[in-house]
Order: sequence, then structure tokens, then C-alpha cells
Amino acid sequence: DGGATWRNLGLKDSRHIGRILVDPHDSNVVYVAAEGPLWGAGGDRGVFKTTDGGATWKNVLSISEHTGVSDLAMDPRDPNTLYAAAYQRERHVYTLIDGGPESGIYKTTDGGAHWTRERRGLPAVSLGRIGLSISPADPRIIYATVEAAERQGGVFRSTDGGASWEKRNPIQPGAMYYAQITADAKPEKNTALMTRLFP
Repeated sequence: DGGATWRNLGLKDSRHIGRILVDPHDSNVVYVAAEGPLWGAGGDRGVFKTTDGGATWKNVLSISEHTGVSDLAMDPRDPNTLYAAAYQRERHVYTLIDGGPESGIYKTTDGGAHWTRERRGLPAVSLGRIGLSISPADPRIIYATVEAAERQGGVFRSTDGGASWEKRNPIQPGAMYYAQITADAKPEKNTALMTRLFP
């Protein structure tokens, strides 16, 4: 009814949801990027999928009790192909654990049944928060803002559907002042725009 009324559809222990994607061919199929609680382990973390409009959910990408998923991107020509940004983090009074070896980019081509971690060209150190954007003009082109240890992060681009990555800009995004990336829709541009999102 256009937002006049709402009802809770679960995933209450996700605490933080980074992205919700609806299959353009079937609105009953929805994917949720769940980060989980900030102040402790556990909760609903990973990528959750429903095929019945939210009545039931299945965790199709579970990494660990410390790592959730902060972003999702869907191939505009094939909704079964998705990319997920895993984010290992936990807040304490004295510090923020911002990243770790479990952070990374994952890909599925079968609607979440199987996932592979894409590594080639990305920093080999511990990664932090990652943002993703697929080019609407050419889904083989994907942009990622990658937070990484030892100042090895920046803006990365893949031109082969995530199989390999190339660093395009040394701008280091920060999790607390997050930089979201958006691919240009015009095929001749082949560019991306990064914007700062302040808490």
C-alpha cells in the first residue's frame, strides 16, 4: 500500500543491513546483506535469501560469527549472478576491529547456491569494508572501494566479471566515513563516481 503500513519479515538479529536486492524477474526473490551485531559475535550474518517474499529466509553465504556482508551487487542481465562484500568487524569500547582475513569479495552465478572468493589483483593483506557497483552498460565491469591494511586499499576495477582486479585509484575509503561507489550507466564513459557517506 505504498508504505502506509509495514510488517516485520524477520532477520531481527542482523542488527545492520547493508543492502537489499530484489530479483527484477520475480519480486518474491530477495537478497539481504546482513552485517550482524556490532558489539559482539553471532547474530544473523551473511547473505540471506527468500523465495517467498520474506515469509522464510535461508542463509546462502555464511562466513563466520565475526563476519557479515556489508554490500551486494546484482548483474543487471542475470539476477542469479551476484557479488557480496564480506566485512569482518567488531566494536569495543577501547577500539574498532575494522577488517580481517575473512573480509573479501564473493561471487555466485547460481543465485547463492555456490560462492567463490575473488582474490586476484586485490590486496593480499587484511581487508576492511568494501563497496561494490556493477556497470549497467557492461556487467563484466565491476568497481570496488576496498579498505585494506598497510594503506593498500583504494578503488579497484574488474573487467572480467570479478575474476581479476586492477587498482585504479589510491583513495583509501574509511569504514566510519564510508565511500560508496556508483558505476556510470553510459557505455562510452566507463567511469565510476565515489561519494562520501557520513555517519
